Amino acid sequence: MLKARSSGIAGKLAVSASGKNYVTVEVQAGQNSSIGAAIKMSQIRNRLWQQYQNAAQSVWELPPAGQSFEEAVQAPPVSPLDQQRRNRTVLVHGYKDEASVFSPLASYLSDLGLEPHAVTLAPSDCSVPLETLAQQLADFIDRSFISYQKLDFVAFSLGGIVARYYIQRMGGLARTSRLLTVAAPHHGTLMAFASRLPAAVQLRPNSEFLRDLNADADSLASIPFVSIWSPFDLMILPPHSSRMPVATDIAVWTLRHQALITSQRGMRTIAEQLLAEGQSLPDPTFHDMAGRLPLARRTTGEGFELQRQN
Repeated sequence: MLKARSSGIAGKLAVSASGKNYVTVEVQAGQNSSIGAAIKMSQIRNRLWQQYQNAAQSVWELPPAGQSFEEAVQAPPVSPLDQQRRNRTVLVHGYKDEASVFSPLASYLSDLGLEPHAVTLAPSDCSVPLETLAQQLADFIDRSFISYQKLDFVAFSLGGIVARYYIQRMGGLARTSRLLTVAAPHHGTLMAFASRLPAAVQLRPNSEFLRDLNADADSLASIPFVSIWSPFDLMILPPHSSRMPVATDIAVWTLRHQALITSQRGMRTIAEQLLAEGQSLPDPTFHDMAGRLPLARRTTGEGFELQRQN
């Protein structure tokens, strides 16, 4: 269970493990009561929830039984795909993210012989319309790839709607080989009602923007279109908003929204759909899972790019 303990007016917030089964949150009295009063219980709840999510997710990412940590961090041997028949994969991030969120996934896909290219769309905090971000995506594609290059898209959360707008409204369908949306609010999310920013209004259920985009979603039937989602997603409410009649829907049982692109089963599901050759794939290792920091620090590299739009 989760346990919170208060000791007067809040001046300092401390979160610590207490025992094996719960987290203790202690709010200590401070000399300045005005500072203490400014700390709201919502902050405590958010911290507790994050602690629970991290603890729960870590259980899913332990090394396989009988395997040492040293063995787990070794990248598995894989056979790279033939250069002529592999498509470039464009990774499109979501709300308040940037290209580095894909570092674990990009590491895994690169080991499998794919060529991921992640783009940072800014600002991604819903302060600009989705059409603006779609134009940034179009500019990145025009600058990074030759005109006849076929592309696969892996688009996460808000990025799934941005990618769809590019494909359906900006001529991107002609150069799209495959579209994978991951936890995308195709029919909106109730979370969007928490903000009045332009993109948040567009992402509300039954918004004019989504009604218009979904009106001709059948155009996506001409390409392999897969929607990956989780029944436990607390950012896309209701979670089945990620399902699309024109898409192949795949439910992945993860506990967090972002785990769909960072957990082992999430990354493996994405890779299986990109390869779509029925071959057996190795699980992502700790080498991939821990790849976030080194990959986020490097700005360019073979098979992976971090690019920021100005």
